[in-house]
Order: sequence, then structure tokens, then C-alpha cells
Amino acid sequence: MRTASFTATLLLVLSALPTLALAADVSPAPPSPQPVAYQVWGFKWDGQQYVKQATHCLTTTDIKQAADYAAQIDSFAGWAATTNLPAACVVNTVFHGPTVTAARPSAFPASPTYSVWAFAMTDGKWVKDEKHSWTTSDPLLGLEYAKKVNAVAGWSATTNCPPPVPEAQRIVDGGTLYGAADYRVQNSSRSAGGLTISLGGVTFQIPANLLGNVNGFSSGGGSYYDGSPTYGDTSDIQNMINTQDMINTQMQNNNIQDMINTQNMINTQNMIDSQNAINAQNGP
Repeated sequence: MRTASFTATLLLVLSALPTLALAADVSPAPPSPQPVAYQVWGFKWDGQQYVKQATHCLTTTDIKQAADYAAQIDSFAGWAATTNLPAACVVNTVFHGPTVTAARPSAFPASPTYSVWAFAMTDGKWVKDEKHSWTTSDPLLGLEYAKKVNAVAGWSATTNCPPPVPEAQRIVDGGTLYGAADYRVQNSSRSAGGLTISLGGVTFQIPANLLGNVNGFSSGGGSYYDGSPTYGDTSDIQNMINTQDMINTQMQNNNIQDMINTQNMINTQNMIDSQNAINAQNGP
């Protein structure tokens, strides 16, 4: 009776051995590099240059959040954003309307470094191979390298490179800039003494000797967006309006850009403040 009981127990143990061996062969997935931090810096035109605004800067590992915030800043006339986002991996939004200046911010966040970690299966475990791991500033090259590592039997790669956005979806039309109406030519009239123009609540007087040989400019109201492809005979006048001196005078006298701090910008900033509070609570 005892022999039969022992035999039954032994058979039970032996029957479990293949399952235990199979479980031991399944190694945990290799770890991945830490997520990359993306930065968005917001700048505001002060009449002479773009000035970085500490209250409108964002650091996040969420690439979509960074792209959306950059688009939010760029959507306001007189504001511009610089980022370290890889253009091929985000949706880039283009806005239309009058621009304050052809100048752009000169400061940019440093490009992130992406990692590809290579692992070799050794004694049933994934062991990181430093020699075949790689870093790059181009996420597309990083993804291509990771694909090559994964194609080799007994090897595996992990990476923090973001996937590319399909080329046909990388650029979208964001519409007209917020605050664009502040930069329209609202009223204009020509006389023997020259041209009088109302722009953003400021009246400019252009002497007749500066008008050159521009013909066909009629008096009366009219709105023209800077950057529009067609102005007819008024194009030379419009270009004259958009010179740096004109913009500087306008900005210094009225500080029109203070009008573009709308509720949308406030709401977005509140979102960033909340995110920063969460990050501080979570710790490094």
C-alpha cells in the first residue's frame, strides 16, 4: 500500500517537470531605456526681438502633449515656439495670417538623445550587450537599428525612439492666427500729403515722397492679411506697412500683444501648472 502511494506521488512529480522546465525557459522581457524628455519654449515679440517666457515653457515625456502645446503657442500672433521635437514623429501645425516680423527666436532646446539597448539571450536570460547598444539623435535611424537587432536570432532590442507619423499626416492646416485682426489694415486713405493708415488701433502717416510709383490705391476701408498671396496694386503699400520700423512703433505705443493673452492661453497654462505639480509630487 505504501509502495503504491509512493509510486503515485513520484508519477505526479514527474508529470509536473515538463511544465516547470517550460516556465523556466520563458525569460522576462528586457528592460527599456527611460523615456526621452521633450521641451517647448514659448517666446513673445517685444517690439525688437522674441523674448523667452519662463511661464510658457514645458518639459514632458509625452510627445503629443509637447506638439499640441507648441501649436497652441504658435497659434497666437506675436508668439512663437521652439522645440526639440523630431519633425517626422509629430503632427506639425501651420497657421496663417499677418506676422509681426520675419524674425524668429534664436534659442532652441537641445536635441534629445535616443537609445537602442541590445540584449543577447544567455543561459535563458536577456543580458544587455553594451557593445551593440547605440545612441542617436535621429529616432528614425534608431528604429531602423532596433529592427536589425531584432532580426537576429537570440537577440532583442528595446528603444525609446518614438514611431514616425505617416508622411501624409505630418502637416495640418491650423487656420488663422488668434489675434490676427489686430494686424489688419483697418482704414486707409490717400491724399496729396501721403497715405494715412490705421493698423491695430495706431494711425500711421506715410509721406507722399515715400510712396514711390504705386498706382491704383483707392481710399476707403479695407482689410488685408500680411502674407496673403494677392494684394493687387496695394502690395507695395502692404510691404511698407510690415517693415520692422512700423511694427516697432506700433508695439511700443500700444503693446498690442497684451491683448492676445486670451482665456485659451490661460487654460493651457493652468494645464501645465497642474502637470508640473503632479511631476513634483511623483518625484524624480
